[in-house]
Amino acid sequence: MMRNLFRTTLALTTVLFSVPATAEELPDPTRPPASLAAPVVVPADGAAAKQPAGLQSIIISKNRRAAIIGGETVELGGKYGDAKLIEVNEGNVVLRNAQDRQVLTLFPDVKITGKQEIKTKPQLPAGESQSGKRVSKPAVHQEKR
Repeated sequence: MMRNLFRTTLALTTVLFSVPATAEELPDPTRPPASLAAPVVVPADGAAAKQPAGLQSIIISKNRRAAIIGGETVELGGKYGDAKLIEVNEGNVVLRNAQDRQVLTLFPDVKITGKQEIKTKPQLPAGESQSGKRVSKPAVHQEKR
């Protein structure tokens, strides 16, 4: 009897530990995008390749309007390459050079729509009904012991 129990336990243990782990490795949600950690490629002539302009952050305060574009902080009226930063809004900035205007959006894949008004029923004062008539409150009785 003990021998059969031992063999069964041993066989079950062997089967359980021989099954390969099939858990999927999940990506770290706090890890920055791979494009930020990508190595910078330097051409053979030694000049650094210019990264395409990408709006990374917008800074708006009482005294300052600026944007971080391609890792460089550009103040309102300042230059980024050959373009001048002419407008800073909550979701985008506008650069203008001699030929054209370029609008850089902070979240290009997100469509921002207007605020929707939520209609709620007004709170009625205690003891009033929808018809405006006074409603008596139910009596609360307390017993003394």
